Amino acid sequence: MGVEGKNVIKLPASYIVGFTEGEGCFLVVLRNDNRIDMRFFISQAIGNLNLLLKVHEFFQVGSVYQKKSGKNGRLPAYVFEVTKRDEILNVIIPFFSKHKLLGYKAKSFKAFKNISEILKGRFDIRKLSKKEFNKVKKLKTGMNKHYGSPGAGNPLAGGLDRN
Repeated sequence: MGVEGKNVIKLPASYIVGFTEGEGCFLVVLRNDNRIDMRFFISQAIGNLNLLLKVHEFFQVGSVYQKKSGKNGRLPAYVFEVTKRDEILNVIIPFFSKHKLLGYKAKSFKAFKNISEILKGRFDIRKLSKKEFNKVKKLKTGMNKHYGSPGAGNPLAGGLDRN
């Protein structure tokens, strides 16, 4: 029991890793205004808001907000999101470097981390060499290509032996 009789449960690192494997995303956006955005987020149905608040409490960075209602009458969702570069570089990347992801998300994180190392504070496309920019684009293209991701195509084709 915690303060004022409330249960205070701190999420363990392993829970955060598993939660991210299932519901998280490492995202890099090449914007039209030449900026490069890096984002980490976890989305959840409205009933799991408390979990996202605990993730926020764990990391002590980012924010939790309600997404607008989805199409086709889906219920609104909540998102824990980290968008500030220094928080990505000093909190999120070190955490997932220490606490390893084990599934497909590990590939996206590796690309995310590699992109952050290329950028080194130069989050403007114009400040990158052509070689660096092409490397960022190539790494970004390979991110989030697991089953169920938009643009993943048929992830089970040509690589898994189903027999």
